[in-house]
Order: sequence, then structure tokens, then C-alpha cells
Amino acid sequence: MNKPFSNRDAMMSEALGNLRKCLEFAEEIGDVEFVDGADPNLEIGALYELSLQKAHPPVLVFRNIKGFSPDHRIAMNVRSSKVFDGGEQGLELVKRYRRSRRASAAPIPPKTVADGPLLENVIEGAAVNALTFPAPKWHEGDGGNYIGTECIVITRDPDSGWVNLGTYRVQVHDRDTLSVFIEHGKHGDVIRRKYWARGQHCPMAISVGQSPVLGAIGAATPGPNVSEYDLAGGRLGRAIEVVNGRHTGLPIPADAELVFEGFMPPPEELSVPEGPFGEWPGYYASSSRAEPAMKVKAIYHRNQPIIVGAPPVKPTMPALQGGAIGSVPLRAAALWDDLEAAGVPGIKGVWKMPGGGARFINVIAIDQQHAGHAKMAGLVAAGCGSNAYLGRIVIVVDDDIDITNSVEVMWALATRWDPKTATDIIDGCWTGHIDPTLSPESRDVSSPVNSRIIIYAVRPFHWKDQFPKVNAVPADYAESVRAKWAGKLRFLSR
Repeated sequence: MNKPFSNRDAMMSEALGNLRKCLEFAEEIGDVEFVDGADPNLEIGALYELSLQKAHPPVLVFRNIKGFSPDHRIAMNVRSSKVFDGGEQGLELVKRYRRSRRASAAPIPPKTVADGPLLENVIEGAAVNALTFPAPKWHEGDGGNYIGTECIVITRDPDSGWVNLGTYRVQVHDRDTLSVFIEHGKHGDVIRRKYWARGQHCPMAISVGQSPVLGAIGAATPGPNVSEYDLAGGRLGRAIEVVNGRHTGLPIPADAELVFEGFMPPPEELSVPEGPFGEWPGYYASSSRAEPAMKVKAIYHRNQPIIVGAPPVKPTMPALQGGAIGSVPLRAAALWDDLEAAGVPGIKGVWKMPGGGARFINVIAIDQQHAGHAKMAGLVAAGCGSNAYLGRIVIVVDDDIDITNSVEVMWALATRWDPKTATDIIDGCWTGHIDPTLSPESRDVSSPVNSRIIIYAVRPFHWKDQFPKVNAVPADYAESVRAKWAGKLRFLSR
């Protein structure tokens, strides 16, 4: 039954900070589909992908999962729930995320507490068995079972004490062995290598069920020495409560659903075959590689734990096009903020073109203010922190282009871009092993690089006032005509 909420902002805030409240609210507004008896071997992954055929898929809660305790559940499409739908679309949604990011400008550090729901069940020693929890094989070509898809991997820098939260895929290998695939240069990789250089095992905790705010913040790209816990606290307006892990001392969300705690030895001491795994570009690009693994010392979980699942899918799925699923608006907002922070003036919009996921095809609209303005925007976009990893294309357009409309963007390319004089190609950029364009030789190196193209589909600044006029009815006049005739002509009704 659909049930309206009298205070939607309060509901959204509470749901953002509490997974179980989020699911409760989603059920109240009729936004949950319960699925009983599904098989974790491919069937759950297939049902999830089928749900993404809808532009706004429902929250899926898998219960009584085949082969596992009826107390264990998997929830999917959580952060795209209508609970968080403020009615915005396109650039308005990006602007909302920018407002949220600015609201987080005053970070609130986490608060350590002695107890929390996570400690309802503590499993240590010989009783540790990661195999008792449902870890689906999401895609037919996957090389194993992945329990971590929307997870947070918690590490602490041994030099500064900075606590980092990152989202990396986690594969279950046996009772106490989990591999964590972290691309070279990611914060989690930088931190673990510091421990290995000291001859130490890297302390690590992996949460596979947590509040939506932590699920979102784990995939964000704040700078080094900025803790995602602090940003999440600022976003909620209250401190995230954490408990200290019994073996590592790492701060773990006190209300998390299921957490694995342990240590990751250096790869020469312990490596396991990881993957292949179908990643978000839509390919099995990283194949199977020897990757470091964490040995689990303790498992913490709530009664009737909920694993949050969000396996990657091809970026052409309908649910991904408007930003309902995935991080398209989040990453567009982060890129917009980075451009302005770098001093690029006149930014009127940032978008990610459909088909390119959250990283491959970036479109920036500018109000040209000086010679070189478009190039300034393009170069910053190609290399700034939020956009440096695994990019491909940057397109800069004038601000009369609707960058959320791919046809408009392609029109700008077709009519304002000169391939010879308005293109930059940059080599040696940061990429990862999931990049499908890497050659077999490049894929074998530990830190591969790729190239980027920047396309300046803008009116040439030096003669932009002489550029041919656009053949279209002015927008304000079109609206006045619509208002005059809307009640008389059916085709004008919105």
C-alpha cells in the first residue's frame, strides 16, 4: 500500500542513516518486492538485472535463500528507493547531490561506543565460517561467489591514523579467506602497502551490510586523510557510532549488519585466484589474477542480518540512464565541485552520457568567458581527483546545450567540433585492470595506464559572436505560445 509521509525530509534523513528504517519506509510506500526461495547461484543476479529494465526498479529483499538460513537476507536497489526520491531528475538531481556535499563541509567524526546491534553475535576462532552467509554467484562468467558488492572495506593508515572506507569487490574462498580486489593507487591499496613495507599484515574490516549513507560514501572519492566516517556524519548531522574491532581495533559501524574482521598478509605470503568478475564497464576485463586475501579472525552480525547487494551491470541498463541506480549523479556532482574548486569559471552543468557509466563519458557545459576557457575546463576534468581513474572521454559544450540529452550533445559534436583543431589526446592516465581496452601486455603490468580524449564542441571563442545562429524558436517565446494554446491543442498538454 502506498503511504505518503508528512515530513519527507525527516524520513529521508532517518532512512539514510539506518538500513532497517530505510527498508521499513520503503515497504510502507509500496516500494519493496519480497522474493522467497531464490537460488544464489545465478538466479538472484538474474532477478536483479531484470529489475533494472525498469527506470525506477523496486527495492528487492531476498528471503529464505536456497541453501542458507532463513534468517539471512539480501537487499538490493536500496539507495535507489523511492524513499530517497525528492522528485529531481537530470541536472536537478546532480545539484541536489552538490547541496548534500556542501552540507557535509563540516565533518562530524565518529563516536566510539561500547556496544551496538552488530555485537548481537560474535564468532571467533574455529567457529569462523564465512560460507554460512549467502554470497551469490551473480553472473555466469564469474569465477566465484561475491559477498561484497556494495560493501565498505575499513583500513587505517599506519602513519597518520587516518581511517579510510572504500568499496571494493570481495570474493569468498573458504571458511576464513576473503579476497579483496583493489586497483593500484586506490586509498585501500596505498594503505595496505604501507603495512606490507613494514613486514606487517594489514588490519582490515569488511562490512557487507550497512546504512545507505555509508554505502554511498564508500564509493566516493574524497582526498587522502579525509575519513568517510566524518563526511557521513556531516551528511546526517550526527556522529556515526562505531565499535572497536576486537582483533584490529578498527572502528566498525555499531549498527552494521555483517562484518568480517581480520588481517591481509602481503601477496608473497598469501595470494588466491580472484575473479573473473563482470564489472561495470560491461566486460570481464580483469580475468582471473592472483590477489591478496584477508584471513578472517572474527565475524560480527546482527540477528537476522541483511547483506546489501549491488553487483555491477552493463551501463546500458534503463535504470542506470537517469541515475536511479549507481553513482552517475554523485560522480557528476563531485566533478562539478572539483572544477569549481580548481578555479574554472562559468560551469553551468556536468553530466555523464548514457552508456558510459559513471566514468567514461563526461559532458561539461560552460558559459565561455575568455580564450582558453574550454581547454581549461577539459584539462581539469580529465585529471582532477574525482575523475582521474578509468576515464575515457571529456566533452565540453556551450551552455545552450542540454547535456542530459544525448541527441543535443551529439548535435554539438556534429556542428561545433573540428576534429583537427578542437581535440586533445592525453597519454599516461590512471586506469585499472577492469578497463576493457587494455591490451594483453598492458593488462599484465601492476599499474596500467590509458589515454583520454578531450573534445571541445564549443563555438570558437575568438569568433563565437559570428558563429551561425541556431535555427530554433527561442525558449521563452515557445513557452508563451504553449501557455496560450495549451487548453486548445491536445499535443501541447504536458
